[in-house]
Amino acid sequence: MREYLTRDELRTFGFEKIKRLQDVRFHATCAYQLPQVPFYKKLFTEHGVDPYALKTVEDWKRLGLPLIKKATYLKNPRDFITQPDPNHLFKNHLSYLKSLGEIDPAIALLLSTHKEKILKHYYNPKMLVFSGGTETGNPTPVMLTATQKFDILMPLLSIMGELSLSPAHLSHTTAMNLFPYAPHLGWHAVHHALDLSCDLNLCTAAGGAMPTERLVALAAQAQPNIICGMSDYLRNRFLPLAISKKINLPDTAYFITGAQKLLEPERQKIADLARKLGVLHCTVLDTYGASELKEAIMPECAPGSGFHHIAPLSTIIRTVAVHHASEETIDDWDFAENGIAASWNIDGAGSLLAGYVIGDTYERVTNTRCQNCGLNVTRIYNVNRIKEVAAQMKFTGIVEEKVKGTRVNLVAYRTLALSNPLVKEAQVVLTKNKIEIRYASDKPAEAKKELTAAFAASEIKPKLTSVAIDKLMGDKLKFEGIKIE
Repeated sequence: MREYLTRDELRTFGFEKIKRLQDVRFHATCAYQLPQVPFYKKLFTEHGVDPYALKTVEDWKRLGLPLIKKATYLKNPRDFITQPDPNHLFKNHLSYLKSLGEIDPAIALLLSTHKEKILKHYYNPKMLVFSGGTETGNPTPVMLTATQKFDILMPLLSIMGELSLSPAHLSHTTAMNLFPYAPHLGWHAVHHALDLSCDLNLCTAAGGAMPTERLVALAAQAQPNIICGMSDYLRNRFLPLAISKKINLPDTAYFITGAQKLLEPERQKIADLARKLGVLHCTVLDTYGASELKEAIMPECAPGSGFHHIAPLSTIIRTVAVHHASEETIDDWDFAENGIAASWNIDGAGSLLAGYVIGDTYERVTNTRCQNCGLNVTRIYNVNRIKEVAAQMKFTGIVEEKVKGTRVNLVAYRTLALSNPLVKEAQVVLTKNKIEIRYASDKPAEAKKELTAAFAASEIKPKLTSVAIDKLMGDKLKFEGIKIE
């Protein structure tokens, strides 16, 4: 079955052809998979929608279907898992394959003496993964099937590795995975990508699985030139400790970040710290993903190139404008050129989320050939997290908030603070009608003086509070650069 597009196909297929392939999978998913998902079976009935009438994602809006909120999903994730009737599974799956135009797999299934094994591979949940829970405070669980894990995710991670983990000019690649070991999608995806793409994967993990001291000692011995992890861990724990231990790293190294927003000053700070370890040529690349997007993990191919949606047959991603939300759903919305991200899984079975609000906003989305890698893929720029505030049951942006009647960009405040070389880490905290910037610095008085000057022209001047780096980071695995208290 055509479950993903190869790198050559992503380079040669035009956007219109990719859209047609997505439409075929969308229609087949709506007609034969979503009716087997308890939540969507009920949703279609309540809105009087025939799932066979859903031909393209635009029909979701045309037929009056709502968008689904993350809080609604988290109430009962089991209701979003495909639960086929075993008495009709074989017949329904054949119809599904026919709708996809997959005649050869249909014939192979008909002739196979292992029908039950094939269907189990396609439908039975195999792997549970989580996202970090930045928006709601709770990790978001999603079930992948064996087909999704082995037949879709692995080939896509290989493509991801070709784009960002296998630089052509490196004769040998040794990699370290410094994401925390957990069911979190970040560690597992990076682990498999390194296995597929690098000559040596040290099979490491951070976040308590291995103390940072041991990871630094291993790096001194193994000399990794590809290091993956969360930006705050690299900047505030691993690289500073490596500097204090006076170890050296190869003169050319790649750092791959993910799981949290990477600001340009943070990218620069990683490169600056790496130079103190002997890295003369440092490249810092970011990745983007969410458990609800399943196999659709998006890498940069070059710094600032945008997140490449290399899995268009796994998930359709669109941006929307939200006009009104009820307690359970978003019932008044439109497609938009940028804004809040919504997704439709079209990757088979397991957890299926259609018309689902991810919890992020995209500032810019382009559908043009990438000048760096040549792929015809959707590219996403400036991803920001949003929080769903249950008390007011509406979307509250953590990117922009009103303070004393003035709309302010909280990300811009943090970016400006981190741009100061004396500031090691900064957290923007919005409390009622006040903005506070908590910063860590080895020279706090000097840093405060420079920050005061930097924010002198701001309409809303922040309170500046010096905080020790350990206290600022806390004991959470994922640092919150922006908080609303």
